Amino acid sequence: MISSIVSITLMFAEILAGEIALSKYLHRRRQYVVRLAVGIAVCIELIVLVSMLYGWATGAIFVYGAGSDGIGDSAFKFAYYLLVFALTFACMTICYSDPPWIILFYCSGGYAMQHLGFNAASMICRAAGVSIVAVSWATEVLACAAVFAVGRLLLTVLGADAAGARGVRGKTLVCLAVLFVCVGLSRITIDDSTRSSLAFWAESLYAVISCALILGILFSISQKDKAQSDAAVMEELLRREKEQFELSKENIDMINIKCHDLKHQIASLRSVADEEYVREIEDAVMIYDATVKTGNDILDVVLTEKSLLCEKNHITLTCVMDGGSLSFMSKSDIYSLFGNALSNAIESVRGIADRDRRCISITSRVSGRFFSVHMENRYEGCVEFEDGLPVTRGDRTRHGYGMRSIKHIVEKYGGSVSVTAENGVFSLDLLFPLSGS
Repeated sequence: MISSIVSITLMFAEILAGEIALSKYLHRRRQYVVRLAVGIAVCIELIVLVSMLYGWATGAIFVYGAGSDGIGDSAFKFAYYLLVFALTFACMTICYSDPPWIILFYCSGGYAMQHLGFNAASMICRAAGVSIVAVSWATEVLACAAVFAVGRLLLTVLGADAAGARGVRGKTLVCLAVLFVCVGLSRITIDDSTRSSLAFWAESLYAVISCALILGILFSISQKDKAQSDAAVMEELLRREKEQFELSKENIDMINIKCHDLKHQIASLRSVADEEYVREIEDAVMIYDATVKTGNDILDVVLTEKSLLCEKNHITLTCVMDGGSLSFMSKSDIYSLFGNALSNAIESVRGIADRDRRCISITSRVSGRFFSVHMENRYEGCVEFEDGLPVTRGDRTRHGYGMRSIKHIVEKYGGSVSVTAENGVFSLDLLFPLSGS
């Protein structure tokens, strides 16, 4: 019985090790090591307890290896394997903060790698005529370690990050179903003491091929899936920004009309009210009469809208833009491009304690057949980059859609984007070819 408990514990450790090997893209919780140690200790206690309860309920000693007392015994062992897998999944959810489906995705891959390594080790031991249990265990551990190393390498090379990819649940369910059928059939055939050597090799090869196919399905979640998902998200963002543009334009037009009327009313107050009081009212109105004129109505809406937000957050916004040169770009793209760029800049500087350093500048120029835009702002802390674009710290499943949208729009018009962050200054440079020049 002790040998069987050691074997099932080894199986648990191998599956968990395989899952951890595939955890490259998962996010560890605080006190990860403590959580992992406690989880392993509790799971091992449960494994021992289940083995003892089996003996108490059946009056027989639990045997991990081949041989059974009937279909009921084989069914129990299969259920026991599923319990071990469930325990590893519980450990992973305790140690990682990602959604359960994402964790289960990698857990299914870990179990597939363990089952592949186990069957590969069984074939090696059978071919070498190994009968010593300790040697079989050592071979199994080495085979699993080799499979885990290859799996980790493929995960990194293929970039199989399940977060944000499409069809994760479906692929996970299909892979688990195939895996459980494979494990169940292996359990039944192993318990058949009359099976031939040919049957052993056929069953082992079937298990290895099935697990390899499962891993192939899991690793197929690649950059293509993520790119399609990102494109869908950006399409939705652009649609919402177009709606926001229409609303913002209406609001700014209404504000301008009201401000124009209020200035006439203020002028009539000068003859009956205190001059200082009238000046205070006039200054308050002028804050909302901050219409920017660049030669492009859409850009004027964006800059006016953002200038009001800057005023509210005590941010100095300077703009020297030739909006007329943006005639090659659609209205919604202008709104989205400069709206995202200025929103990012405002978000960056609004947290700076020193108000004198809350500065944003945006300039443009035409040089030959190119139109360029340069925007810069101060920042504090550290800016992280991925694929040449800054990312939002803390949540890598949602980061960067603003910058990706900017890049998408610029490249749509044959342009290029350059981003730098040095010495506390964040710079964004956009370059567009002017085909009509």
